[in-house]
Amino acid sequence: MPGPGRAEPAMADALVRSVAVPAVRERPAGGDGPAAPSVLTLPWRGEFERRARRAGDVRLVEREDEIAVLRRGIRGAVAGRSGRVVVVGPRGAGSSALLAAAVREARVAGMITAFARCTPAESTVHRGVINQLSADIAGAGCRLDSGTRTCGRALAERTIPTLCGDFVGVASQGPLLIAVDDSQWCDPGSRAWLEAMEHRLQQAPILLVRAVMQAGSRSAAVRADGVDTVVVRPLTEEGLRQLVADRFPGTRPDARFVAGLHLATGGKPALVAPVLERLSAAGLEPVAERLPAVIAHLGDLRDADLAVSIAALPADALNLLRAIAMCRGLLDFELVTTLAGPLTGSAEAALRMLSGFGLVFGGAEPRVVDDGTADAALGTLNSAERADLAARAAELAYRAAVPDDQLAELLTTIRPIGTTWAVATLRRAAEQRRAIGDRHGAARLLTRALREPVSQAERRKLMLGLALAEVADQPELSDLRLQRVLLDAGPEVSGAVLLDAADHLLSRGDTRTAHRAIAATWRRRSAFDAGTSALAALGWLAQEDSVSGPVVPTPVFGAPAAQPGAQDPAVAATIASELAGRGREFDRARELARLALVPRSGKLPSSLRIQAAWVLFCTDDLTEAVLGLTDVLQDATRVGARAAAANALLMRARCELRRGNLGQAEADLEAVETRLPERAWHPRSVSRLLAVRAEFALAGTRLDEAEKAVADPLPAGAEDGMAAAYFLLRRGAVRLATGDPAAALEDFRAAGRGTRARREGNAVDLPWRTGVAIALARLGESGAAAEIAREALARAETWGAPSGRGTASLYLAEVFDGAETRTTLEQAVALLEGSPLRVEFLTAVTDLAGACLDDGDPAEAASLLGRVATIRPLLLPAGLVAKIRDVSGRLTRSTTTSTVAPAAGDPVGSLSEEEASIAALAAAGHSNPEIARALRLSGRLVELRLTRIYRKLTVTGRRQLTELMSPDSAAS
Repeated sequence: MPGPGRAEPAMADALVRSVAVPAVRERPAGGDGPAAPSVLTLPWRGEFERRARRAGDVRLVEREDEIAVLRRGIRGAVAGRSGRVVVVGPRGAGSSALLAAAVREARVAGMITAFARCTPAESTVHRGVINQLSADIAGAGCRLDSGTRTCGRALAERTIPTLCGDFVGVASQGPLLIAVDDSQWCDPGSRAWLEAMEHRLQQAPILLVRAVMQAGSRSAAVRADGVDTVVVRPLTEEGLRQLVADRFPGTRPDARFVAGLHLATGGKPALVAPVLERLSAAGLEPVAERLPAVIAHLGDLRDADLAVSIAALPADALNLLRAIAMCRGLLDFELVTTLAGPLTGSAEAALRMLSGFGLVFGGAEPRVVDDGTADAALGTLNSAERADLAARAAELAYRAAVPDDQLAELLTTIRPIGTTWAVATLRRAAEQRRAIGDRHGAARLLTRALREPVSQAERRKLMLGLALAEVADQPELSDLRLQRVLLDAGPEVSGAVLLDAADHLLSRGDTRTAHRAIAATWRRRSAFDAGTSALAALGWLAQEDSVSGPVVPTPVFGAPAAQPGAQDPAVAATIASELAGRGREFDRARELARLALVPRSGKLPSSLRIQAAWVLFCTDDLTEAVLGLTDVLQDATRVGARAAAANALLMRARCELRRGNLGQAEADLEAVETRLPERAWHPRSVSRLLAVRAEFALAGTRLDEAEKAVADPLPAGAEDGMAAAYFLLRRGAVRLATGDPAAALEDFRAAGRGTRARREGNAVDLPWRTGVAIALARLGESGAAAEIAREALARAETWGAPSGRGTASLYLAEVFDGAETRTTLEQAVALLEGSPLRVEFLTAVTDLAGACLDDGDPAEAASLLGRVATIRPLLLPAGLVAKIRDVSGRLTRSTTTSTVAPAAGDPVGSLSEEEASIAALAAAGHSNPEIARALRLSGRLVELRLTRIYRKLTVTGRRQLTELMSPDSAAS
């Protein structure tokens, strides 16, 4: 049979791996097919291609199934049966290598072969594929149209049926293989001819093989009746290992190198082979240490391939690619084609070309595959052209009512366009991002909005929003922006913006800086703006926290004073804070604080509202304080004020701790860290956060956590703030709990010095005198301890809050001796019984029961313990539970001793020692499980013994048992 007839090795050994990057086109083995120039110009590239052509004995790996399909088609053609095969695969997976191998195999089998390769640049060349096929057949010495014909002038003039007849005529001379690589780039005329040829295959033995490249990492099979589909997939890691072993015989492949190369190349032979060839040429071993250089080289290959691929695109495809790159998947295809401008051909065809070439992902909203491709596409424009395209894209999106978030993303990729709608769109989109918790996205959009030309008033609003978005990640920069809003603002900036800026600056805790900025702004504004009372109130708060230390600021804001008529909530908050801070006028401070927390749609600055809630904390109105703080939290969350929200949560955690709600306090402390990480707190305020953590750990008797919270010294610049005094107080409490009263005494005294530098201090908020008295007592200085204890009790009495008086009496009881201890505890129980401090009340009851036992009064102790016996231990702090058990054990031992030798005629005397103990505990109000734990008995045994006790004593239940065993009953 006529044909090339040149002997070739068998197909399994003759198949040459594809070693070029995806856009590189090589001549099929044997040199008879048309060759397209390489798209790369790297210095070593030409030598590499020459070496690759000599690698004819390198076998393919993991291609056995694909080879079998091609062989079956070739054998069928040789036997006189026509067929069609479609080779489908992603770019670089080796489809071209399989097609070239099919040509080799066909020639070995004696077939006539015609090979053509399509490229994007030739996709508009009329009948370019037919020209290549005709030239290949003519070069092999075969006849077209009853005579030898090259790719001549008459070919373009022939009709498709005539051309089909020509190729059928060639096939009549011998089995014909028509192979078309990258047929997705086929020009329209050649595509029509190929479709027509598919209907003429039965007229002669013809095998039509087409390779179709598809975008993405997955290959979709092309299925049709009578078509065999070969799906080419990237190599697995094992296949790549075989490839390395073939290139470097005698060397065991490094597993780490193979894994890294597979990850970097995706298993595509077109990327793997150049790397291995370069290593081999340089005499380097394929080891893991070479991976960084290999990855860098792969980047060079991709960049060079991308640049040449884009340059080779037809005008329509290039314009569409630029438009898609500018829109970045944010606009639908119709808008993208409008932006691309008038196209000479079909937009859908251009999109298919880009998608097939692996440059874009198609769909309703096409987008480029990565940022590098977008930059390369837009890099083909000069700066003026790029700016014009960007402006047209934004204007088109705006007129098409594209959603704000998409339009804002488009605006971030282009230069300022100087329109008012751009700023408004960016602000709305930033607010949407902030609402879903994307503070980074909100900051990015607001930063972009600031690049637009806007008025000074609008610029201050944008800076304020940006400062709120940045506070958690760049707190210092956030503070600087807020200072600029305050210090650089002219009369055109509204007072509301300035008030918000001052409030947010104060919220992060830098009171010294806030005082300077607020004072300067207040001096300017007060000359023409009468509504500056809230600004002055914020300035006064900052000033009060800065009046001690190495540098004392010049007082600018005087002490707040009441005004005639309706009270301004801002002034009310400051007066209430002043009274509570000095521990004076309890009722008036409470009334003014409630006035400041009346719902006012969030108009009052959050710092003043939190301060009013602090006053209610000091007046025992914890429920009202929690409700007010919850309102502050909601308002702060709504506007994105993370620092204000964190402060509200921290104050609410203190309220919950005081009420004994440890679970809610823990949840609030966790939420504080979520709203504002510890690193974002200013040094002057972070000590308050650490102090509350220590207080929470102490409440749960977790001394290790408490010590950890206060282990580090105060940050520089934070030694003189109110937060520092609170921190020192809590550190002193931790040191007392861990058995170091000397160090605790220093902390308590330091807290007192910091408090007295401003005001006398509140006995509820900072009971430093109580701490000093307890520390002195534990150090053996009972006289000094009693003196300072009486002063602490007097301060608490002056303020008048029941909880302050009760807790002072509770904790100072240990300072006194004898009957005074019991009297002090009785006062504590009476004062705390109606207060919201449930844990302190139960502690006072338990301590008083212990004092009664010390005085030899077990009956009173039993009566007191009966008030706490009904509370489930899980609802109480571990320390209090342990104390209750200890006092109950003492009561049990005392009661047992008294029942061992009963008086004559005593009805209880008929009980055994064990029964008497159970009866005594039951009469004291203990439950069966508590009795079982105390006496180390089973619960069932306690029930049986109680039944026997009731029967012996002829009582019907615990109530009669309690009456029978009471001292009055025994005496009678």
